[in-house]
Amino acid sequence: MNSFVMANLIVGKDGSTTLNGRSKGLSSPEDRRRFHELRKSADCILIGGNTARTEPYSKTPVDLYVLSHNELPENVRLNPRAKILNCNLSDALASLKGKVLIEAGASLVSEGLANNLIDEFYLTSVDMASGENCIDIAELTKGYVVDSREEIGDDIFLRFVQSPHRN
Repeated sequence: MNSFVMANLIVGKDGSTTLNGRSKGLSSPEDRRRFHELRKSADCILIGGNTARTEPYSKTPVDLYVLSHNELPENVRLNPRAKILNCNLSDALASLKGKVLIEAGASLVSEGLANNLIDEFYLTSVDMASGENCIDIAELTKGYVVDSREEIGDDIFLRFVQSPHRN
């Protein structure tokens, strides 16, 4: 792998990853600030097809790569930095250089974590429950350890790194 891979995800206290079909509904101002800071540190952003269809990606500060077997949705086609990758996550990451930020939903992030493809995982836990697209955080982060934790208001900001004891 020629890249350093980061991933970012927000979850509610019930493990929900969206509210009204989008992750932004769970996000606080501090989470949005951190989200944009991560983006500034990335050389490119990688998302999946579902994220491309549900989140606003018509403009990004860096190149946007969409893992999808379908055509780009109209909101993403407006982004001159958007490119489609018709391959699996591992092959996509192998083709990208520099700092890659995965801003995808739980499915793609889970795949990356399970296959040891993510170097740093940023998880924001919020005191909200929507019941949409729920995940098991302990299962999701198996093989990773908390490197830092910060609480601001009702939000908990966690940074996970690969466990040195991972098999």
